[in-house]
Amino acid sequence: MTQIAPPSDTLDVPKKLGLLGVIMPGLAQVAPAFNLFFTTGVIASLAGASVPLVFLISTVGFLATGLSLAQFSSVYPSAGSFVTYISRTFGSAVGTATGVITVLGYMITFAGIYIFVGDYIVTNVFLVTGSHVALTIITTIVYGAIVTVPVILGLQFGVRVTIVLYLIEVVVLLVISFSVLFQGGSNGLSGAAFSWPAGAGATNIFLAFSLAVVAFGGFEASAPLAEETANPRRNVPIALVGSVLISGIVYVLGSWAVVSAFGNDGAKVAKDGNPFATAASGFLHIAMPIMVPILAAVFLVSVTSSYIAANTQTSRVIFAGARGGLWPRALSSTQPRFKTPWAAAIAFVAPSIVVGVLSTIVTDPGTTVGFLSTFGIFGVVVMYTVTNVALFVQWFHFRKRGVAKNPFLWLVVPVIGVAVLAIPLWGNLRPGQGGAFDWLPLWSIGLVVVGIVYTVVLAITRPKVLAAAPALLEGAESLETDPLPPAS
Repeated sequence: MTQIAPPSDTLDVPKKLGLLGVIMPGLAQVAPAFNLFFTTGVIASLAGASVPLVFLISTVGFLATGLSLAQFSSVYPSAGSFVTYISRTFGSAVGTATGVITVLGYMITFAGIYIFVGDYIVTNVFLVTGSHVALTIITTIVYGAIVTVPVILGLQFGVRVTIVLYLIEVVVLLVISFSVLFQGGSNGLSGAAFSWPAGAGATNIFLAFSLAVVAFGGFEASAPLAEETANPRRNVPIALVGSVLISGIVYVLGSWAVVSAFGNDGAKVAKDGNPFATAASGFLHIAMPIMVPILAAVFLVSVTSSYIAANTQTSRVIFAGARGGLWPRALSSTQPRFKTPWAAAIAFVAPSIVVGVLSTIVTDPGTTVGFLSTFGIFGVVVMYTVTNVALFVQWFHFRKRGVAKNPFLWLVVPVIGVAVLAIPLWGNLRPGQGGAFDWLPLWSIGLVVVGIVYTVVLAITRPKVLAAAPALLEGAESLETDPLPPAS
């Protein structure tokens, strides 16, 4: 049994990221302003004034998945991220299938959001009214190119842009939130927003949890940066857990401020087309005609930093998979000057834009955004779920070989993570959702089938690739201290 040599294709850079640099992509990709602006009202329609409670419980629940990825990243710091973690536990076949499902899920999710942003810019920046599908498509394509450039120009450059944009976003959110809370809202602060709802809200709150859990999607953006991070076994786990906690704090404070501004009346929050703008205008004493464009700018800042982080993360997962031979080797090439996975970045962005554009031609932008975003996030939730299960199983693999790991973190925590993730999984697979969403269960199952079929074909046509992939996915630094190093 011979050891596999470390891969020759790496993302080593002269100046590696510190803790701040590696945590920012995860924070940015969550896009708190985007989710608060467009999710708070929907959650209020389901759970009434208990929006902050929903976000608080979701933060605690989703923290379990963050801790699971943190445990794996402390052992296998790799650009392959979850593909590496799952492959080292269940084999590269399961890792490959999950990788295909997840990458396609991200492509589909961001396809919907690309169209949403393009339409938003045309309507709120260009102030175009009436039918404007062609202009939306052109704007979407240009925007896609803009958010790809920082990823190609270098990790340090992309992270700096992300830091600036995220700070703008969060400072505005916190200023608004604290302004409302310090003034006591409309009727004084109370614990009503953190009380379990009664009546219909007590049932619908589980649907609200589904939305809130999905709002944390992208926190794992730090994990694929491990090969470009100093002391990755320490910094990446901290970044993963920190992204969930910080995002959760922003969500709880922001939603509490909005609900308080409306006097803890969830129905009023749900009926307001722009509740955050209404709250900000009333308690910052800024006229709505001025406040609306300010928040529109904050939204664009939020979604742009999220896109740069997403492109940074996913391009490295694609790069690592290509390095391992799981998809075309050409995608593992790096830009000669900046040493970035440029081919993988383009391979992620271009299909997303194509899917979004084609869907918009077939139907209206509103339907496109809602369906693609909901459908695509299913693939990401599948990845979170399989990673939690993999951590649980890996504990037994380590124990069998005499490697001790914390039973609570490696056994109890992932079980909690799976239980929480069952909520959004059920949200996609439940029947009778109405309209185009009636097809969502079949499309979601179809996405899983695509990942399985791709892996079966790869196993038949290139079996040696699957055998060698685990070591190639890890990267040199991970292989050096792997407690159970893979062998050929």
